[in-house]
Amino acid sequence: MRVSTKRHQNLLSDAFPETALALVRFFKRKNRRTQRIPRWRVRQVHNFVIALNATAFELERARREGRTATLAWSARNFLELSIWIEYYCASEENAKRFREDTSRDFFGMIAAAKGADIHPELRKRVDEQLQRLERIFNTQLFKVTDEFKRVGKAAAELGREREFFSQNKFFSKMAHPTAFIVNSEKSKKTKPIHKGIQAAVFIAGVGFALKSMVTLLDFFVAHFPDPNPKRKWNTSRP
Repeated sequence: MRVSTKRHQNLLSDAFPETALALVRFFKRKNRRTQRIPRWRVRQVHNFVIALNATAFELERARREGRTATLAWSARNFLELSIWIEYYCASEENAKRFREDTSRDFFGMIAAAKGADIHPELRKRVDEQLQRLERIFNTQLFKVTDEFKRVGKAAAELGREREFFSQNKFFSKMAHPTAFIVNSEKSKKTKPIHKGIQAAVFIAGVGFALKSMVTLLDFFVAHFPDPNPKRKWNTSRP
């Protein structure tokens, strides 16, 4: 039986991008008056919404074009975003840790080059760059060489470890060039199966996208209670 995704298509388009951007504008406007939230946290919220909007665009386009791997990759990104957003909203300490991991990620990207088969002269330049970054970033309270927070650990702290690893495994089977994807993509016999999988992945991805939005909305309301909960969001720019 064919699974309809129409309802979830509508939910996704209702939330992204306009409603998500309207929420950010509301958040920024309220915070300018009260300064309850540090600017770096406001920027982080904005960046989360940018990532959500970009992922929503890719998810819907992949659904429309029937691209299983991209569909699963986008759904997987929504899964991780839902965890990072919940982790961020749980406390300012968590938000700070997530922010600090920006430097650790950058350091790790450069350090990864050391494991590649590169010329000795280039390897020396990589080592010099890493040493330079350590001098720039390291303080008494922060070490760039420390292990960055992994999404699986964040999920465990939120009580979502089982959900994360189960869903992540499912999406990864579709996103990576596994034997199933390589050998069955063009098969007429498996075409109905692929259609069903695509619908399931899309619906799951939309679910994690909306979960992210609800988490952000709860965070906004907790800091800036809306005196009129039935008020419609103004999507026009101030």
